[in-house]
Amino acid sequence: MSALEELQQALRTVSDHLEQAQRQLVTSRTALHQAESALRWLDPDNPETVVPQGMHRADDQIERTLSTVEQVDETVRRFVTGL
Repeated sequence: MSALEELQQALRTVSDHLEQAQRQLVTSRTALHQAESALRWLDPDNPETVVPQGMHRADDQIERTLSTVEQVDETVRRFVTGL
């Protein structure tokens, strides 16, 4: 295997890991939304008393991280295509 082929394979592995991270982030975000819904159900008239403010920040952080991972994956894929 040439050095170029080794580099391409290594970058494809990186891309595979980034895709896995994306799936895990989506799953985590879904679970966070389910947990928030369950908490809101406990006191639907006053959800602010049962839903920690940190849950909203966590959702925002997951969303930003997902966006970053998607951008990095796209950059890696374009780089591999250009090799």
